Amino acid sequence: MADMIDKAIGLVNIVHIGSAAALGYLVDYRIFVCMTSWVHYCKYIYQYYWRTARTLPKYAAWKRDVLLFKTIALLNLAYIYGSPYFTKMVPIYETAVEPEMDYIGLGMVVVGYFVSISATQALGVNGTYFGIELGFVKADYCFVNGFPYNVIPHPMILSQIFALCGVFKAAHMEAWRWVLVPHVVLYLTHMTQEIYDFHNGTPWYVKAKQEEEKKSK
Repeated sequence: MADMIDKAIGLVNIVHIGSAAALGYLVDYRIFVCMTSWVHYCKYIYQYYWRTARTLPKYAAWKRDVLLFKTIALLNLAYIYGSPYFTKMVPIYETAVEPEMDYIGLGMVVVGYFVSISATQALGVNGTYFGIELGFVKADYCFVNGFPYNVIPHPMILSQIFALCGVFKAAHMEAWRWVLVPHVVLYLTHMTQEIYDFHNGTPWYVKAKQEEEKKSK
């Protein structure tokens, strides 16, 4: 039973999330938000640099972890954004509010996640989650040239930043806008990492240049 739970969720994840939930419930919900909203970015950055998930079991466990924490991060945002429409109060800050529907912000969310989902479909799930870098997807780095990659540079990350800005644009999110900053900073950090292929090895574009030089000799 323990092995099944570990495979499905991860015992370390259970301890982490359980501790965050206890602190969030007993002390302050903002602790839970801080402990669960940005973990997946840290795992992206670490894995992209060190590339330790080179076996299928390790890769499956890593994908499980990032998808789990990304889901929790989105649920946090959904709760913070949506609850004032029902309670007329900003969560934790207990500020009375009469939230109005921000159609521009909602439009940004819809467009952002449409582009993000389209990018995932273009790359495939494994391609999205470093399958090329880790050797599980045999393809060139530039193998996708259809939508949205032929329209927007780095659409996966930029579209999600756009959607997040749409969420926090709403007036009733003002007290929670501090949550947006780490989202954007960590996303842009990872995007920069991908642009320059910054990892513990030779960047792909350097390898490509070396291959061209060999062929020309």
